[in-house]
Amino acid sequence: MSIDSSFMIAVGTAVLLMMAVFIIIFVAYYQQKQAKQQLALKELQAQHRRELMAATFRGQEEERKRLAEDMHDGIGTMLSITKMSLNQLEQKLGGELQVGFEFQKTRSMIDETMTNVRRISRNLVPTTLERFGLLAALEELADRATDGDLEVQLNYPETPVQLPAPLELMLYRITQELVNNAIRHARAEHITIQLICFDNEVRLSVVDDGIGFDFDAIMENRQGGLGLRTIESRLNVVNGHVTFDVAPGRGSQIHVQVGLRDAQPVDLLS
Repeated sequence: MSIDSSFMIAVGTAVLLMMAVFIIIFVAYYQQKQAKQQLALKELQAQHRRELMAATFRGQEEERKRLAEDMHDGIGTMLSITKMSLNQLEQKLGGELQVGFEFQKTRSMIDETMTNVRRISRNLVPTTLERFGLLAALEELADRATDGDLEVQLNYPETPVQLPAPLELMLYRITQELVNNAIRHARAEHITIQLICFDNEVRLSVVDDGIGFDFDAIMENRQGGLGLRTIESRLNVVNGHVTFDVAPGRGSQIHVQVGLRDAQPVDLLS
């Protein structure tokens, strides 16, 4: 074989190797680009889902406010007028004992209904939260829930907690749901709400001594577990996390963590 032939073979081999290397680099680059595009698409989809959930929760809060205003301004006012009319009618009919007893019974029913209307209105729109902040609202929630053998305790830092208003609303709604579940379903007698704030994180815990529940069974049941799924959905909006330390036959410990830097998108809820 001549020197020229050997040289040509060497050159051809080198060219083929360079082409092979180029193809490998191109394929690797293309795959990397595709992976980045897929990751970006997933992030956009996740952001879109968070925005949809945020819009849903915002709509729910607006509907709560509308219902609370209707109850306070409409039903509450009508009950007050009815009570005034009842008092005037009693004066016109005189002081007969049986009539007076019936009027007193009716007034008691109206007073009880008015109390329930105010309670439902406060639950729909926590005015204490808007006026005085999260700690005051949680204290009010604990005081209202404490009744007889049921005790609800709030533990919080001595330093006042300063959180964005929408985040406070979200944490209040989560606490409200967890406390109601502990009372209605777990039949707890003692519930502790704990709020801890760090520089970059807020932690909320609700601990009870109730009968517990099977978390997997509830989450698999489409008819149940709506409140727990709503909690997870609320936290997804702010990249938060919830841990359910629960089991049948024992008390439950539920811990919520929200990074304050990650919580900025919660403004979508306002």
